[in-house]
Amino acid sequence: MLKEKYNFTYIDEFGDSNSAEFRLNEYHSLMDLLFDKYLQEWGDCKGRAWCGTCHIQILKGTLSAKMQSDEKHTLSKLDGVTVQSRLACQIPVNADLHNIVFKVITENDFGTN
Repeated sequence: MLKEKYNFTYIDEFGDSNSAEFRLNEYHSLMDLLFDKYLQEWGDCKGRAWCGTCHIQILKGTLSAKMQSDEKHTLSKLDGVTVQSRLACQIPVNADLHNIVFKVITENDFGTN
């Protein structure tokens, strides 16, 4: 029996809305899924919650997984963090992601002086 497909929507670095499909536990983390299927040059620390390059902001929906201390620490060093900010490398690929909407946050979102 094939596993049920789920989907989510993400806004990429260009401001475009994209739909993505996944199956439960298909990938270890949301970062792995996005890097493999949709985005390039993402996740510099390979999922260790050290670099913050996989910063996202949840726009619609909620995640049940609580934020761990490593993720909190890394987010505390980033610009533009909100209460909806998360690191995609710390988000498991599970049913919580179904119908969620999030934005991929990049340095371009804040401008550079």
